[in-house]
Amino acid sequence: MISTRILASILIVLSLAGIYIGWGITTPFSYEPLGPRPFPIGTLILLTFCSFLLFFFAEDTNVKWPDTKLLKKLVALVLSFFIFAFCFEYLGFIICSGLLMFVMALLFGTNIIKALIFSALASVILYYCFDDLLQITLPSGYIFG
Repeated sequence: MISTRILASILIVLSLAGIYIGWGITTPFSYEPLGPRPFPIGTLILLTFCSFLLFFFAEDTNVKWPDTKLLKKLVALVLSFFIFAFCFEYLGFIICSGLLMFVMALLFGTNIIKALIFSALASVILYYCFDDLLQITLPSGYIFG
């Protein structure tokens, strides 16, 4: 029970900090009807609400902390997300998302061939969906652009 409340407290603090930071998001020109502010603010308000529910109404559970093998996988996953975010503009969406999906597929236990095929196809298909269908411009990187 105490682990659940600690997690809920951390999520409440982070989401309130995110709401405070997100409230200042502005753009010099409007390229969408709502602008960039509502989605992150709405998501963080929902996270705050759910964290309060978790804090006050969580059942008495026995939290089993992960073993070192799972912790290593989680650290690798978090590091791959940071590398993805850092290299996103430089390498572009297709390469970065392909590398991220490849690492995630390997962490989830698939073999290398399936991970390569999946990450290559998924990154190209996602780029097409965002760029052509949704008309959301994604960075192509310095290699392609």
